[in-house]
Parts: sequence; structure tokens; C-alpha cells
Amino acid sequence: MSETTESFIKYVAAGHYDNTFIYGATAASFLRGGGYTFKTCPGSVGRIEPVSTLPLESTNSSNRSGVISMVRRNSATDFVASDWTINIAYNLAYDDPANSYIPFGRVLVCGMSVVETIAFINPAVGPENFGGPENCYFDEKIDCETHTQSNHISLKMMALNDNTTSPTAAYSTSTNTLTVNSIAEGKFLRLPFELEDLGNEISMNPKLDEIVEMEKPVPNMAMVDNSSRTLSIGTVEVDGVELYEDLVFSQLLSSPQRFVLDSYKKI
Repeated sequence: MSETTESFIKYVAAGHYDNTFIYGATAASFLRGGGYTFKTCPGSVGRIEPVSTLPLESTNSSNRSGVISMVRRNSATDFVASDWTINIAYNLAYDDPANSYIPFGRVLVCGMSVVETIAFINPAVGPENFGGPENCYFDEKIDCETHTQSNHISLKMMALNDNTTSPTAAYSTSTNTLTVNSIAEGKFLRLPFELEDLGNEISMNPKLDEIVEMEKPVPNMAMVDNSSRTLSIGTVEVDGVELYEDLVFSQLLSSPQRFVLDSYKKI
């Protein structure tokens, strides 16, 4: 785990990103947040206190679409602060250390559709007001009353646990069951499916009497997109060995409980 990743997790675990907001967005480039907090109100919106003086580091990653980066707040220093960005475009120019965007993570499964939606509707600022990384963008746009607006986007983050490599789903060859940890209709569910290999397609049907509602999410949850009628699964282990990633299943219109495998990658 890189030092940049550890620093981000410290901010999350300490609750510093709760009651914060998206304060920069360009629909074609990236989303930015994590720098300011409402916790200093009712006086004024304040900066998040740094948890460490983390120097810039090379993470051997790149600012591609969906990649999360920490940002050096002040160009006069060599330290990153609490600010983070999510790249929407391929911002490869930001890989130059002089630009101070340190990539360390990525958005999983259907999360980018949420990021893009926020970037397009974010009320804080339009692209015409967007500045450089050293600017305090929105002192005149965000105040202690902003969070009461119905169209305001605020944040809450939590660290699920340290085991970020846990698989999204597990397949047992002995029972022919794929058990998927998923977020569906605001609930955290453990969904068991029975697989059927028809030669030209692989389909699965839920074991409805074995669905379990979990009290809290686990790492790397699968996502159900009702608009596209798809189930996206990040990783699958087979009899304890992680073998597949980026699986997408489509829900059949003719049989809504049945899902057909559209695409996947073998690890």
C-alpha cells in the first residue's frame, strides 16, 4: 500500500471527509473534493486540517479515467493535503510531478456513472470559473448555508476494512453456486445464484429463498444498475482462488430473474 493510499484512508477513518462537499467539477475533465468542511460552521467554511505532511511520491500509476488522485494544495510546498480528484477524462498531462496529482486508486464497477452525474450537475461552479490547483476556488460560492440547499451534494465516506482485495463474489464448484455481495435498492445483500452453462451463453438464476440482507457493506460490492438492467461484479474467486474480474451480467426482459453473462476478463 502506498503512503498516499494510507494518508487517504486516515482522512476517511478519522471522519474528516464527512460533511464535506464537491467543490470543483468540469464535466469533461475531473471531479474534486476533500479540501473544505462544514464542521467549522456556523462561522465559515474551513479547510480540513492535514493528518500528516505527506511528500509527493511516485505510485507508478497514471491519471486515467476513473483514477483517484491526491493533490498538492500549495505549489510552494512539496506536500499533498486532503484534496482529492477523480479523473473523468484521461488527464495524462497531470502525471508530470510538477502538476502534483498523485494517483493511488480507482473507481470500481458502476461508480463512474455517479461521478459523471455529479460533474455535470454540481451546483458549486461552472467550467468557466475553474482555476489551477493552487487556487481557493469557491470562497464566494460556498458558505455555511449552502448545505441546506436541496441541490447541494455533500459527502460521507467510510473505510469498510483493510482487506480491499476481498472478492466481490465466490463460486463453489461443488454446489454450482455463485454468491455475490451486492448493493441493490439501497440494501446490502448476499445473493446466491445457480449457474447454467448452455454452451453459447452462461446464465444464472437467484436462489430467492437463500438471499441474506447484511447490516453493512463489505469490500468491493457488486452493483445493480436498474436503468441498464445490468449486474457488474468486480472480481470472482472459484473455490478460493481469484480467477475473473470485471464481469457484467444483463437481466433478461423476458425473464427478469435470469441474468446472462455479457463480458468478463480472466486474471
